Amino acid sequence: MNDDDLNELIDAYNAECEEFLQLMETNLLAMEAAGLKEREAAVKEMFRAAHSIKGAGSMLGFQNVSAAAHTLEDCFVILRDRTDLSALEPTTVSVLLQGVDALKKIALESIQHSDVTTPDQTENLEVIAQIFAQFEAKYGKSEESPVPAASQSPAPETLKLIFEHEVPPLFNRLETELSQASEADLAKSVTALHKVYYQLSGLAGMLQLPDFGKVAAPLRDLIDSPDLTLQRLQSEGWAIAQNLQTARQQILEGRAIDIPEISPSPTPRDSPTPPEISPSPTPPEISPSPSPPVPNPQRPTIRVDLERLNELVNLVGELVINRTNLELQESELRGEVKRIRRSILDLNQFGGQLREEYDRLSFADWRGGNGSSGLGKLAAAETEFPMIANGKSSVPHAHFDILEMDRYTEFHSTAAEVIETAQAISQSATKLDTLAMKFERSTDQLRRITDQLRSRVMQLRVVNFSRAVDHLPRALRDMCLTYDKDVNLLLVGRDTKIDESLLDALRDPLIHLVRNAFDHGIEMPEVRQATGKPASGQIEIEARHQGGQTIITVADDGRGIDPEIIRRKIVTKGLATEEQAQEFSIAELYDFLFWPGFSTAEGVSDLSGRGVGLDVVRTNLRTVRGTVKVDSRLGKGTSFIIKLPLLLSITDALMVKTDHNKIAVPLDAVEEILHIKASEVHLAGNQPMLWWREEFIRLVRMQDLLEYSVVAPDAPSPDPLTLEEIPVLVLASTEGMLAVAVERLIGQQEIVVKPLPPPLSKPRGVLGTTILGDGRVVNILDVDDLVSQPSANSSIAAVSGKVQEIAPSSSQSPLILVVDDSYTIRQLLSLTLTRARYRVVQAKDGVDALEQLQNGLDCSLAIVDIEMPRMDGFELLRSIRSTQQFANIPVAMLTSRSGEKHRQIAMELGANQYFTKPYSEAQLLQAIPKLLHHSII
Repeated sequence: MNDDDLNELIDAYNAECEEFLQLMETNLLAMEAAGLKEREAAVKEMFRAAHSIKGAGSMLGFQNVSAAAHTLEDCFVILRDRTDLSALEPTTVSVLLQGVDALKKIALESIQHSDVTTPDQTENLEVIAQIFAQFEAKYGKSEESPVPAASQSPAPETLKLIFEHEVPPLFNRLETELSQASEADLAKSVTALHKVYYQLSGLAGMLQLPDFGKVAAPLRDLIDSPDLTLQRLQSEGWAIAQNLQTARQQILEGRAIDIPEISPSPTPRDSPTPPEISPSPTPPEISPSPSPPVPNPQRPTIRVDLERLNELVNLVGELVINRTNLELQESELRGEVKRIRRSILDLNQFGGQLREEYDRLSFADWRGGNGSSGLGKLAAAETEFPMIANGKSSVPHAHFDILEMDRYTEFHSTAAEVIETAQAISQSATKLDTLAMKFERSTDQLRRITDQLRSRVMQLRVVNFSRAVDHLPRALRDMCLTYDKDVNLLLVGRDTKIDESLLDALRDPLIHLVRNAFDHGIEMPEVRQATGKPASGQIEIEARHQGGQTIITVADDGRGIDPEIIRRKIVTKGLATEEQAQEFSIAELYDFLFWPGFSTAEGVSDLSGRGVGLDVVRTNLRTVRGTVKVDSRLGKGTSFIIKLPLLLSITDALMVKTDHNKIAVPLDAVEEILHIKASEVHLAGNQPMLWWREEFIRLVRMQDLLEYSVVAPDAPSPDPLTLEEIPVLVLASTEGMLAVAVERLIGQQEIVVKPLPPPLSKPRGVLGTTILGDGRVVNILDVDDLVSQPSANSSIAAVSGKVQEIAPSSSQSPLILVVDDSYTIRQLLSLTLTRARYRVVQAKDGVDALEQLQNGLDCSLAIVDIEMPRMDGFELLRSIRSTQQFANIPVAMLTSRSGEKHRQIAMELGANQYFTKPYSEAQLLQAIPKLLHHSII
């Protein structure tokens, strides 16, 4: 077996260990509140999990893991056989949880250090041994009686099932490799036989059948032989395969296994049933087994590079966009076919009118001429359109009058050609119609295939939300025992699918939010009872999908957040004056909770007071372009709402038109679509209100909620509230209900949600973008953001009346100087910093920046480009460091030059940090507080 194969097995074992350890922890936690039957079932599951870890660890050579799992397995045996599970003590669960933790550490270190015994492993092994000793001392030792080796398996019934159904596929694979082996592919055959041996050996270890392992051992000696030849592999291999089949039959019959001896170089005389060696060898006949072999239930798996998977996901999104374009073209084709058919009908009608008009003129001329001169209208027509003679003769039949013999002129021929052309076009239109119908069926089929492909591809990257929260019940239990609180954890939406890449970014924020809810939110039992609440508090974590993003809510029923405490802390820390603190809204006050070093706790404890919890939450979420908001009611509880963009979301949206722009509204956020009269709009002051389902809800215009607009050059934007019939969308979110008036409803459409790529930050009210079938880019609304905006933005006043953000004063946030010759970079960086509550001043080059500093600009940090006209970044940095007045200003270089030479020069000149373009917004915002702290020091 080569290193890649071994590493693949170790990776699989590592993942399996994590699942089994989590299973044991989950069952132990569930046993405290479970009934007797549930506890008995949980103990059996934990026993099997420990047994599986032991067997697989032994197979891969992780002896420390195997020994620790075996000891823990014995603990579960004592718990199963010698304890009264109906009177399970919490201390017993705590001790077993410590054993699971120790086994987890041993497994992790064994895999990292290739089972080399370290002092930590020795300590953890002693912990598990002490737990087993405690169990034996408390519940008594088991009386072991010697049993035959063949009967040391879990149970005869289990053995029979395993050797009837699981073992035959392994034997089939062994015999297939032996029969198909060749000189050219001998190395591949040896590799495959290595895998078969390790599976057989592991099976013997897990089932405690050492004699069966001894029967398989010659296979390892054979394939590890340095002078192995094809003939020796097949001759000895078939003998080993025959011995394995014999051992299987003996186990099925309940007899002891006879261990045969394999000679080094068997010949036909040495083997009782030698296989016949030929260019295409076939396996020897084997006695039939009690039941026919079944296919291997383990499906083959492969490992795929994450980048390739991301490319596949992106291609699925592009496929959906192009399919939408195809559907648009199909619709246009059907429209054109209908127009052609209408034109053909008009053309046929015109041709018929031509013939009727000629016949009418001919008959009228015959009646009016009375057979005289023949110079009437018909004669004039025949002069303009010469007569076409009937038959071969060019002489007309003079002895027939016009009623007895039709006369044809070129006028008739022209009319007939028009009709025939119309009929030919009609036939082509029929074919076009048929092709359009086939095109439509193909498009429908493509839509179904695309939907299936999207579903399958999305399953490759998503896991259950439970993977991110299964460790929280254990953490909460430990905190309850330590701090004498009784708190229940309710997990809602555990099966909600999230992208696997978000798991690492979610674990720490969820831990901090649960700790925050436990410490700051949930009161002590006596306090809760005094306020009329149950003594036991509750923390609820819910996960769901909405509008192309994942919404995770962490809520508690505790004391809530007191805004006045936050105001006092802001003033105490010098972040604002008392007057300014009184002007802050509730949302602005809550935002201070996420500032580095900010805490409402009166003192520092193991749980809180250091001001790093919520700061870590926001920082970690920014790395995956997530956001977090707070909603709290004093005395009722607090909710933290986390929003995470999906890797690829294909969802239905309602397309609307507002302010001359198309906007996509996620359909799952639309509660109802209304068309109301102007008389149905009520006013509460200047705020329009709508009576909807027995309550008043806010009514706003869509353009009032969005912080951007594209003014059309031809006409001003229409006001939807002045229309006779106002199209209204009732939007639902975690923040409540909101009625939004739009200019026009366009229709429903399937869209691909594309989050804005870094370094662009997410605008308020915009979830992302999508590309329509005609190539136009359309914004997708973030309904939660829209609903949570204050009502001051919407009134019947002019659309231009926007709420201006109050510029933060010098005591509120640091001032950052951005120096770059690129206007786009300056604006982009300024937008990022402003959204992070920093004040920003821009300079177009080094000379401009130095002049502003000399004119009294008091900045806390400078972010400087290197390559600029007049004065580059190195010269500016040298000037700042050589001037005593500016020497303490931290300077971060932001440049496209990533070479070590430029970095070294910048550091030698005194740069505090070095970033390269394109920069990561999350990394930049994470580094700025450290740079600002450097300036304070």
